[in-house]
Amino acid sequence: MNDFQQQIEQARQQVAQTGFGGTAVIDVHLAKGFFRVKIEVNPPEELVELMTNFVNILVMALAMLNIHAKVHISKDS
Repeated sequence: MNDFQQQIEQARQQVAQTGFGGTAVIDVHLAKGFFRVKIEVNPPEELVELMTNFVNILVMALAMLNIHAKVHISKDS
């Protein structure tokens, strides 16, 4: 296992010890430049914060690729 994978595994174990976890399904349409992510977490009340942080990370990654991102966040339940 390389160093990067070890770092990921260590971080995963630390987060698991807090009781946080979940699942994600990623649907990718390469030719259309489109993807969807469906995330479920435990505890469920952490979902809003996780999604907000995830979107911010995605926007930063796109900015590093010189891609401007417009973000719309729906507050609907």
